Amino acid sequence: MRRIRSSGSVKVISLNRDEVIRRLREVAAQALAAFPELREVRLIGSLAEGTHTGTSDVDLLLLLDRAPEHPLEQMKPYFYFFSERLNIGLDVFLSGPTPPKGIRESLRKSILLAGRV
Repeated sequence: MRRIRSSGSVKVISLNRDEVIRRLREVAAQALAAFPELREVRLIGSLAEGTHTGTSDVDLLLLLDRAPEHPLEQMKPYFYFFSERLNIGLDVFLSGPTPPKGIRESLRKSILLAGRV
């Protein structure tokens, strides 16, 4: 997914976006099977928008059946699930079925990785 090449004192870091998204789709499908309350897994941020760099991380928006009461605490099992299966930096954001205003813009630019019918 991430490639690092060195030539003398120059280091080039690149990220294969297509490979990252392919792997994210696989892990997102596994997450739907593992977490029945999970409705959708969406890629947001620079990777979704195509503005990433070689050192970009993955930003995931997880839409749940209902709004999380304690987002930081409830985020932990999802974070561990994804981070154990992906070899890349990761941020996880949780939302209920109706995302708050601040997340709606990210949602418009997001990529659906997996969702329930």
